[in-house]
Amino acid sequence: MVKELRKQRRKLPRSSAIVTQSNELVSARYALPLGEMRLLFTVMSKVQPNDTKMTVYRIPVAEFADFLGVAKGSAYEEMKKITHSIVTRYVEIKSPGRLVQTTWMAQAEYVDGTGMVDVQLSEAMIPFLLNLKSNFTQYKLTMLLSFKSQYTLRLYMLLKQKRDHNPYAKTYDFELSELRKVLGVSIEAIPRQDKFDKPQAAMELYSEYPDFKRRVLETAKKELSAKADISFEYDEIRHGRRVASISFRVFPIQRPELFLQQPLTPAQTTLPGLDSDLDLVATLLSFVPEAHRAKKAVRATIEAAEQQQGFDYVKRNILYSNAHASKNYAGYLSGALAIDYGHDWEIEQQQAAKTAAPAAPPAVTLADLNNLINEIKALQQQSKAQGSAELWQQAELLKAEFAQKREMYDAANADKEDEAEA
Repeated sequence: MVKELRKQRRKLPRSSAIVTQSNELVSARYALPLGEMRLLFTVMSKVQPNDTKMTVYRIPVAEFADFLGVAKGSAYEEMKKITHSIVTRYVEIKSPGRLVQTTWMAQAEYVDGTGMVDVQLSEAMIPFLLNLKSNFTQYKLTMLLSFKSQYTLRLYMLLKQKRDHNPYAKTYDFELSELRKVLGVSIEAIPRQDKFDKPQAAMELYSEYPDFKRRVLETAKKELSAKADISFEYDEIRHGRRVASISFRVFPIQRPELFLQQPLTPAQTTLPGLDSDLDLVATLLSFVPEAHRAKKAVRATIEAAEQQQGFDYVKRNILYSNAHASKNYAGYLSGALAIDYGHDWEIEQQQAAKTAAPAAPPAVTLADLNNLINEIKALQQQSKAQGSAELWQQAELLKAEFAQKREMYDAANADKEDEAEA
């Protein structure tokens, strides 16, 4: 009964929170329980693109209790156990020409009466989390926190990294011994560095391959298929009778019930079933000039504003900035979003449009939207088959067109519903 109540209380953070890690950190060797991973990635999601040092990040204990699904009355003690453990946990990060052995977290501070914990990551994490210009992978925090197995979470990160950076590869191969170390199933001993240090003992979990296959590979495969945007099949590569390597075939989740082949409802706002979902932030970014679309500062500003002010507020200020910004687009957009420059401008644009009284655009139908979806899917498939970046870009442009036409469709149908109610 207690477990059921805890499950009902559990909720996830805002969908726009992003965890960005260097690929060396994604492939690092470490072993963390699920609760510690969830705290760690929650802190990482708070790292800002313009951070130059490891800031102290404040985590509301009650909020984290929701992520864990634990009772808020015991959240403080649960959090203390997690932070007490994680400040001693080792991570081993390999980079070209060097190996870093360090801990994740420098400190966790609790101040009585605040209901908060102030967390600071280790300074050694700076090259792997801050000011990343290339060779990094991003994950939605909500996706990471949704997994119930730490092995599912780690394998998801590894396979998504491989697929994002080499999408046309047919397979991604891992030596079994290395995969076990990266997933934290096989842990090497790390001796005490000084008298204050805590040594790490060697440990082997699921040492027999059938156990590893059942408890790690099959569990992750089942959970990714149920929840994630990718899943996998795998082959066992044997040397004699011994399994030496695992060859993964990674593919996007294709659930027929998610395809928009059925009539749309006004509540639907995304295009599931494609490799890149048209979520709100992605749709807003489609309105940003292409030269600025990939900038982390622009994305972070849009994500924060959408969460606080909503889609329409952000969209009008993007369009305003497109029309008025001459230099420093990111800074101009940030100012427009802070003061809502686009509010009066949008009203003026609407009044001007009414005065001009242009011919009404043709109505958008369900068939139009479904045809666009089919075109996008066809272009994505052709892009993969031919290795063509140009075809992929055409699909991205059509996705932006879909977002605009979907907005027109929703607006028209909302008007009809209002008339019917009247």
